[in-house]
Amino acid sequence: MKANDNTHIEEEGAMTAKKKNQRNSSTPLEMQLAILDQIPTPIFAIDKDFSIVFMNPVGCEWLAMELTNIVGKKCYDLLQTPHCKADTCRVQWAMERDAVFVTRNEMRKQGEVIPIENTAAPLRDGNGTVIGGLQYTLDIRERMQYEETLLRQSETILELSTPVIKIWNEIVFLPLVGVIDTLRAKQTMENLLGAIVEHEARVVLLDVTGVPVIDTRVAQNLLDTVTASRMLGAEVVITGISPDTAQTLTKLDIDLTTIRTCGTLKLGVAESLRLINSQITAL
Repeated sequence: MKANDNTHIEEEGAMTAKKKNQRNSSTPLEMQLAILDQIPTPIFAIDKDFSIVFMNPVGCEWLAMELTNIVGKKCYDLLQTPHCKADTCRVQWAMERDAVFVTRNEMRKQGEVIPIENTAAPLRDGNGTVIGGLQYTLDIRERMQYEETLLRQSETILELSTPVIKIWNEIVFLPLVGVIDTLRAKQTMENLLGAIVEHEARVVLLDVTGVPVIDTRVAQNLLDTVTASRMLGAEVVITGISPDTAQTLTKLDIDLTTIRTCGTLKLGVAESLRLINSQITAL
C-alpha cells in the first residue's frame, strides 16, 4: 500500500513538472504576441485593404470594443481620425512607400478626442514583402501641455528681453541686447507697434549697442521695423551702430540712408527731442 502511494505521488509530481515545462516553453511567436499584449499603448496591424488583422488589448480598451468586434473591420471606420481616408494617411504612406512615418493627429479614447502621435510602418511577411501596415499610437496630452508651458515661458522671456519704455511724452525707447533671430525680431516688432499705439508715440529711440552682430538679416529686420513704425506715424532713431558694423553693412551693400541714425544714445535722445520740438534745458 505504501509503495502504491509513493508511486502515485511520483506520477503527480512528474505531471506537475511536465505542465510547468510546457508553460515555460512558449514558442517565439507566442512570446512576441505576449509582449505586444503588454505594451501600454495602442498597436494595430492592417492588411492592404485597411482591414484590421491585429490590435493589442490597450487599443481595444481605447476603442471600448472587444477584439472579436474589431478584427476584420476597416481601420478608418473605427478610428475616424482627420487623416483617415485622406491623402495624409501615414499608414497608407508606409505601405506604398515602404518607409516609416511619424505624425501628430487626433483620436477618440473611450469617447474623448485627444491629441496623439502616430508612428506608421510597413508590415512585412517572412520574405520581406509588404503585406500591410503597422501603427502604434501615443497619448501626447501631457507632452503638449508641457510644450505649451515652454512656449508661454519663451514668450514671456522674449517680452522681458525686448522692453519698450516710455522715456518722454511721445517718445518710447527700445534697447536691444543679444542675438536677434527671426522669432525675437517678430516679437520685438509686435511689442514696439503695440507700445507706439498705447503711448501715442511719435518717435522710437532704438538702441542696438548690445547687439553683437548686425548682418543682412538683422539689418532687414531693422528696416521692416522702421517701415511698420512709420505706418503708425512714428519716426525711428537708431543708435549704437559701431564703426565695425557700419563698415560691414557698407560691404554688404545694405542701404540704411533712409533711417535716422546717431552714434551715441545721448545724441539719439537729443535727436528724438528735436523731432517733437522739445528740449531739455539746464536748471
